Amino acid sequence: MWNPLSWVMETAAVMAIVLANGGGEGPDWQDFVGIICLLIINSTISFIEENNAGNAAAALMARLAPKTKVLRDGQWQETDAAILVPGDIISIKLGDIIPADARLLEGDPLKIDQASALLDSDKSQLNN
Repeated sequence: MWNPLSWVMETAAVMAIVLANGGGEGPDWQDFVGIICLLIINSTISFIEENNAGNAAAALMARLAPKTKVLRDGQWQETDAAILVPGDIISIKLGDIIPADARLLEGDPLKIDQASALLDSDKSQLNN
């Protein structure tokens, strides 16, 4: 409830209680209760939307976490790139993002785009 619309509604609720309608009448309880109900509904909807947005962001971050195929214990496994260690053998194919410094053991010469690492548009050719 920390936004200008809520502040205006809170002020209106306080004014409905503090200020009389004139003519010696008491506070306007119906308006006060109505405004408070609207504030509660607004807060509930805002909480649900922010919670859903947080869950969507977390799911997106999990999908974007780099994974790689690594040869461990004689078997190929897909694992998080963050847990690679020196000496791991990784498998790469066309379009893969290489998750770490790597040495080409076999295969055709590679043409890689190092622009994201070097902040320029250099394309390098690597040989065995």
